[in-house]
Amino acid sequence: MVRVINAELKNDYEIYVEFNNGEKGTIDFKKILEEDHRAVIRELLNKDLFKTVKVDLHTLCWDNEVDFAPDYLYEQIKIKEKVA
Repeated sequence: MVRVINAELKNDYEIYVEFNNGEKGTIDFKKILEEDHRAVIRELLNKDLFKTVKVDLHTLCWDNEVDFAPDYLYEQIKIKEKVA
């Protein structure tokens, strides 16, 4: 089971993420947030709210109680690697 062990805010909507299996990479959340139809997710387009990101329960969490499954975050890193 993949888990987030560390995260660091890089730019406006980019977060560097490290996983318990040694994989790591940067996820650009801007497009993810813009394309999501759920209002609670789109709230994270507010830069001040987005900056509240933290690692909790082995994934990324924000003050508005949004979190993304670690498997989803891992998939985003792998997709980026395939494109690069």
